[in-house]
Parts: sequence; structure tokens; C-alpha cells
Amino acid sequence: MLARYRPDLVKKIDNCGHEIAMHGDNHVAMQQITRKKATADLTEAHSLITDITGRPVYGYRAPCFSIDHENLYILECLAELGLQYDSSIFPVKLPRYGIDDFDPRNRLYQLPNGLDIVELPLTVWPLLGRRVPVAGGGYIRLMPSILVKKIFRDLLKNDVSPMIYMHPYEFDSDRLNSAANFPPDTSFSRWQVAKSNFKWNVFRKSIYGKIDFLLRNYEFVTCKEKADDVRSNSRCKTVLERA
Repeated sequence: MLARYRPDLVKKIDNCGHEIAMHGDNHVAMQQITRKKATADLTEAHSLITDITGRPVYGYRAPCFSIDHENLYILECLAELGLQYDSSIFPVKLPRYGIDDFDPRNRLYQLPNGLDIVELPLTVWPLLGRRVPVAGGGYIRLMPSILVKKIFRDLLKNDVSPMIYMHPYEFDSDRLNSAANFPPDTSFSRWQVAKSNFKWNVFRKSIYGKIDFLLRNYEFVTCKEKADDVRSNSRCKTVLERA
């Protein structure tokens, strides 16, 4: 949606040397639509971004991490578009997303359509025999700084490359009001608006210090660079079967 209405921002980000990946065309959870509509969504987003940048798109993250056991075919759609990696799967089952038994390691997968793709799962941390999501966004916002530092030390000590994701609004200096972003014909109760505003704003100012610490103390690479490394070091592909 941003690319459609503000292509100048996409060009600016691209000119700064950042990797631009796909997040879909309409930010619809992929479990809610058919394979045909999912393919159309991905194709439209791919065409839009490549037309703006003039460069290939290599990666994708589904809205709301919405790739699960039921729609793994989306990985096939991505590979058919020429994408080299996906980073949509949380390897823990949460209320809205996730696959509980999915391998948390970065791996190259052989797909049923004969193509392959690298999956870069979102980062989880083992705690009391369970996997806890720690990848970024609201999770990093809610965690105390001392815990963020401990988690990164533990993961790297165990040879895990942590993945970070952040929403643009995490860095907004002003308080966000979700009601201002609803379509005019949308009706939400005061409770729903208050709940959404709390979710968007709680501990947001803590992000700056946490991200500053991570950037100063660790070396980061793009998802494309990580995917290339996984692909070049994979002796064999893991077969991913359709659900």
C-alpha cells in the first residue's frame, strides 16, 4: 500500500542501499484468502515494487506472520515469482500465527513444485522447555533492556543468529492514535480504540535504547545476505511437503 501511494519513499529507501522485500499487496492475513487470491496478491506486490525500483525482489514476509500448516503453498508461489527466501514463519504456535513444530533454524527447503526457497524463521528463545518469541516489534518493546541483552548473549552463545523485525511506528516520536487510521465507515467502541492505542504505544520510547545497544554491540546483515549464506552452506535441501 505504501509503495502504491508513496513510490518516492520506496525509491528513496532503495537509493540509500537498503534491501526492499515484499509484505503483500493489501496486508491481509494469508489464512483468510484462497490460494488463487494469495497468488494474485503476491504477483501484484511483486510487479509494483520491481516497477518502482527496477531491481529484483528476493524476499517476503507475510502480514501477521500468516503462513502456517494450512497454506505452505505460499512458499511455492514465492519461488515461482523468483523470490529466494521467506521470513514469515514463527516456529511456535501463538494465538494468531505460528507453527509449533517448525524447525527454528534457517534452512533451504525443496518445495513440492520442484523449486526451492530459504526459510528464515522468526527468532524464539528456549525458556522452561518452551519456545518464547523474542524477534522484535512488540516483543522487544515489552521486554526489559536487561532481558534483551541476556537473550542476545544466550542465542549467540548457542550459535543462533537472531532475527530482528521492527514496525516503522515503533520509532515514531509522537503518541499514536489508532482511531485516526480507521476508515470513516468503521465503527469501534471506546474500549477497542483504547486497547489498540495501548498496544501501539506501551513502552515505545524504550525502543531507542534497546536498538542502539544492539547496533553498537553486534554485527547485522540483511535477510538477503543471510539467505545467500544459508543457500551456499546447505549440503542438502529439506523436503517441505504440502499440508
